[in-house]
Amino acid sequence: MRRRRLLSHLAQFGSFSKQGELLCTQGLTYLLEDPDARAAFGAYISRLTGRKVGADVTWRAEMGQKDHGRPDLEVCTADGKPVAKIEGKLGAALGEGQLASYLLDLKNRSGSGLLLVLVPHHRIEEMTTLMPSACHPFVLNGNGPWQPVDAPDLSVAVICWEDVFEAMDTVCSEPFTSDLAQLKAMYRVLIGYDIAPITSDAEILAWREKEGVYVNLVDWVTRRLTQDQQVLPMGSEKLLPIESGSDRNDYQRRYVCLPLGDNKPCFSVGARDPFKGYVTPIWLRFHYETPKFSVIRDRLVASELSQRLLESGGHIWIPLDIPKRVNGEGLVDSLFAQAEKAIQVAYRPLT
Repeated sequence: MRRRRLLSHLAQFGSFSKQGELLCTQGLTYLLEDPDARAAFGAYISRLTGRKVGADVTWRAEMGQKDHGRPDLEVCTADGKPVAKIEGKLGAALGEGQLASYLLDLKNRSGSGLLLVLVPHHRIEEMTTLMPSACHPFVLNGNGPWQPVDAPDLSVAVICWEDVFEAMDTVCSEPFTSDLAQLKAMYRVLIGYDIAPITSDAEILAWREKEGVYVNLVDWVTRRLTQDQQVLPMGSEKLLPIESGSDRNDYQRRYVCLPLGDNKPCFSVGARDPFKGYVTPIWLRFHYETPKFSVIRDRLVASELSQRLLESGGHIWIPLDIPKRVNGEGLVDSLFAQAEKAIQVAYRPLT
């Protein structure tokens, strides 16, 4: 239990959480050294896709391809032919051409094989929608699992970490059980599910010490705010000195674009050092270049939110306060509710 608490603690820190996807996939590779875990994982994949991953294979992490592609995990036979590739994601977007590269490598080197995209459960719908375009020029029809029209000996599927962990829970031997518990605990923190309650303003002002926690909050809140629109990737930008609020001028944010009349104005929610006189590092921003900005600005100024608005760099900034002594779900609920008030004002139907 001591080791599990340590990993959960470390996962909250920015320097640790920025490597979250690598750490989770490396952890999965380590667990798959156990033969019972390989059997349990293989049975799960077979049930889902109808493709069998044999026991006499080697699981290798971060193996490069000739085209410089580098899947997170690759499953190879004794003679070195790949039979499966796994791309693991937590919050990051897929790279352009990434999946097509993996499929082409499987086709050229083995003639057949399985490509799995491994994401948190809450991203399954998003990723399933993206798969046809992400695998182009391979043609995928339907909602998956897929056999590409032009390469029917290949299979593609979206799977989730939670189901993988559940499949491995059937392995009841030590030290595997403890190792799996550590990986699950780290994963829950890295995706923002387990966040220790925040108790003071001083803790919030020291947010850079646990930067990953606040970026995870942004991820969860913006996914809920996106409604039925496409979830855009997280990004980072450098703020102008007048906007930065401190020596650190990065703003880690995601844009959300919602319809307003014939346009789709965007706002961002992100983590940044607070403006002078403020505590929270979570801010909603309407960029002055977004469509209908003047309409949105006038609406916000005329609303009950007017006292919360801060204009800087030509943009409208709205602080989203961090509630104290609530768990991760409560934090997300509170931040979402605060943002939703601004959205209801800004995106009221045009008359």
